[in-house]
Amino acid sequence: MLRTLPESRPYALTVILLLAVALLSTSVAHTADLQWTPYDRPAQYSIVVDKEVPIMMRDGVVLYSDVSRPNAPGRFPVLVTMTPYSKAIAGEAPSYLIERGYVHVAVDVRGQGSSGGTWCNRCEIEQMDGYEVVQWAAAQPWSDGNVGMYGSSYRAINQMLTAALQPPALKALFPIASSTDDYRDFGRTGGDANFAFIPTWLALVMAAEAIPPGWAADDPIQYVLNDIQHAGALTTSTLPTIIKLWGQQTYDENRVASPWYKLDRIKVPTFLVGGWRDLFVRGETLNFERLRALKVPVKLLMVDGNHTETSGGELLPDGAVPGLQQIALRWFDYYLKGLNSRPDLIPPVTVKLKGDGRMETMTQWPRTDIKAKRLYLRGGHRLSTVAPSALEPEEQFAQVYLFGYCSGTSERFILLAGVIPPECATDNTFNEQTELVYTTPIFEADVKLAGPIAANMWIKTTRNEAILSVRVTDVHPDGSSEELSFGLLAASFRAVDTTLSRFINGENIQPWHPFSRDSVQAVTPDQPMLLEIEVYSTNAVIKAGHRLRVSVGPSNFPSYLPPVPQIENSLGGVLTLMHDPQHPSHIVLPIVPPTTWPPLW
Repeated sequence: MLRTLPESRPYALTVILLLAVALLSTSVAHTADLQWTPYDRPAQYSIVVDKEVPIMMRDGVVLYSDVSRPNAPGRFPVLVTMTPYSKAIAGEAPSYLIERGYVHVAVDVRGQGSSGGTWCNRCEIEQMDGYEVVQWAAAQPWSDGNVGMYGSSYRAINQMLTAALQPPALKALFPIASSTDDYRDFGRTGGDANFAFIPTWLALVMAAEAIPPGWAADDPIQYVLNDIQHAGALTTSTLPTIIKLWGQQTYDENRVASPWYKLDRIKVPTFLVGGWRDLFVRGETLNFERLRALKVPVKLLMVDGNHTETSGGELLPDGAVPGLQQIALRWFDYYLKGLNSRPDLIPPVTVKLKGDGRMETMTQWPRTDIKAKRLYLRGGHRLSTVAPSALEPEEQFAQVYLFGYCSGTSERFILLAGVIPPECATDNTFNEQTELVYTTPIFEADVKLAGPIAANMWIKTTRNEAILSVRVTDVHPDGSSEELSFGLLAASFRAVDTTLSRFINGENIQPWHPFSRDSVQAVTPDQPMLLEIEVYSTNAVIKAGHRLRVSVGPSNFPSYLPPVPQIENSLGGVLTLMHDPQHPSHIVLPIVPPTTWPPLW
């Protein structure tokens, strides 16, 4: 016999289902609509600093630290910063946090500053030092056993590498301007050799090492012995880096210092800060994406800053987004102190919108709603939504290595103030005189871009190698051409691994190049070849009245300079850029709906 349910049960089930749907919808809306809310605590303590505190490593090498702590009895959570730039000048002690109940331990890495040993540039030995320093900090009488890490640039990368070793006392990270892949992010972008940043950075490291430790006068013999050990880095790290950089072609073979290959071992909550004009921009967004996929509690904040501005928090506060140390307070108060600071209310992603000036919040990066759209390089130096249907004149340029000085890329990679004229940071027009330039008509409505860009260039050369530089710019009504992002590729490294590339609606919008010995492809003179070039991510709006531009050139100097083998194979070459029906050179843009894509141009 069939049984019928009492009338009240269907009604109850309906109510339960409706409530479940409502709650789910509320949760989704709440996450999507998250906005920054204030959080702060008043300062409670003055600060006392214990200078040159020794930390013995497993092999007998002594690292030295400056311990800044609240001038009060008790145990406090600890923040560790490990620096190669001398803790005396670059320890990054966050006084705002110390005054609110945190101890800060600034440590000279092995072979730098006061510390013994020989510097090895984020090698496995240095990474293990990070593990031991964290555990040492947790066991000190002024520590409550909870340790976080804080710092920028090298000090941020160090956090990621230390966290991958999973020291038990480590509870949270706050990396500011951290790369993820030494080869692709900055060292050998496109297979070329970084010329502007790495020599400057190595000079900074060497200059910082020359600062005598605070104990030098009390123990001059040990100071001399330390200096002898430190000098070893010149032959074991510094000079080999320079020689390999330009003297030979290197491949993506040494991944020891690249966090990307160790992110799956990071388990602690991580707040990432980056900048759209930072030299590490590629890695900053990828770090977030990978950690989010691995279910690590993670947030991303992207300002529109270069490396110095991003590292120093100079562009914050910005609207509702507070200052850097205030954000760190909220993060560490929850994960180290156990206070109800509600970091879950911080938007998952906060990014500056270039071309508009406001901060945007979103649930993830890249956005899931972006659509890949092509713009074709056409005759008459046009960028068009329409592919070429007939033969068009080809353009040529010589393979020259010294073009690119007055550009946004130079401002990104050159750290020394005053070397690049300020106008070059926001206007590429002078540099574009040495490049092939393709520009859209004036936009009649705003068009938003959010994510990586691909530049698919059909070229041929008269030699056995070619280097191609691509820049994407926002052309303002006054004619200035502001760089949004750039890409670079040596033709012999044009092989693409599609399994590691990013595809959006069928378009490869972020090509992955292996840069391995096995992936090298021969360049045959006068034979067409497709170069799929990764252009780093951006978040921008091309406003109505503006235009979008792509400039293509033979070099990106002084940011990059080809190594000797590439120069030998490309010197004197003439490059031809093709855009006909069989060779439709184009870029692929990450367009944000509900943008009305421009009409057929």
